[in-house]
Amino acid sequence: MRMTGLLLLLITLVLPFPFPPLSWAAASYEDSLKQLAEDVTERAAKAKKQRLAVLDFTDSQGEPTPVGQFLAEELGTQIMVAGELTTVDRTLLYSTMKKMQLEHIDPPHAKAVRRAAKAIRADLFVSGTYSETPEGLQVTVRLITPKQAQSISATRTIFPKTGPLSTFFKKEDVLPGALPVEQPKEPAPPLGIGTHRNDAYEFIITSITRVNGLVKLDVTVANHSLRDLKLLCHLQNTVLKDEHGGVWHQTVEQNREGLCTRGIELSPRRKQRAVFIFTQPPNTSGSEFALLFHEQLPRHDASFTIDGLKVEPTPSPALVTP
Repeated sequence: MRMTGLLLLLITLVLPFPFPPLSWAAASYEDSLKQLAEDVTERAAKAKKQRLAVLDFTDSQGEPTPVGQFLAEELGTQIMVAGELTTVDRTLLYSTMKKMQLEHIDPPHAKAVRRAAKAIRADLFVSGTYSETPEGLQVTVRLITPKQAQSISATRTIFPKTGPLSTFFKKEDVLPGALPVEQPKEPAPPLGIGTHRNDAYEFIITSITRVNGLVKLDVTVANHSLRDLKLLCHLQNTVLKDEHGGVWHQTVEQNREGLCTRGIELSPRRKQRAVFIFTQPPNTSGSEFALLFHEQLPRHDASFTIDGLKVEPTPSPALVTP
């Protein structure tokens, strides 16, 4: 009887938790990003929505942060690369919200939310919040319908503070009795693995990765001029060349919101991240590349080359959903 009672007690304790806990211990950053994108895609598909507008994530106090912006860009890119859904260009999203004086996607502003969604052809808004935990960064994402500006679904995952996130949480060790060095207010621009600079802007390649026949190029564009900048490149002529002479092209399907399709607009002294996706040509493979960039705006038909781009090792196939 005692054993039976203990067994019943154990079952009672377990039953209220029908879902397994998040397994963050073994998950890499790439695995967490892929899982989050798959969850969002599944929920959007269930709601029969195809075009998402991903907002900057906020911290637990509701404040936008560089970490939140980075996570939103990463999620949008991962969803776009998977190919099942499309995402709204984030420059277009925020310029439209600014034009309509829309600061929050919530029920009190439902009318303005509907107008903004119609202008950018968004079926859903995607918002996110994060909070630091001992296990990592707990990220909660909500899907918001423009009709009532209310959440219709949500998902949550844990990101380890490793990989790309480690740079946001790196702390310098301070010796006992020593005063901490005051950090500059403006973060230094990323050094990158390849750069080009002209009179209008600086183009910095921050990473290059390859998975499943695709190469993803992450770049940061910084406007160091005193004027607004519109940067647009030529889709077919902006390519990667590998060490064997193979030419990797972009496709419209993989780069619908990219620098060579929509372009980006930057105010003076501002910078923004952009992503290129290049497709592997038949019967060739490469590990070292040169980027051939063909500009349309602001300098018509200008071009430059950045070579010596070596593919970073990829621990898991997180770039593309099979």
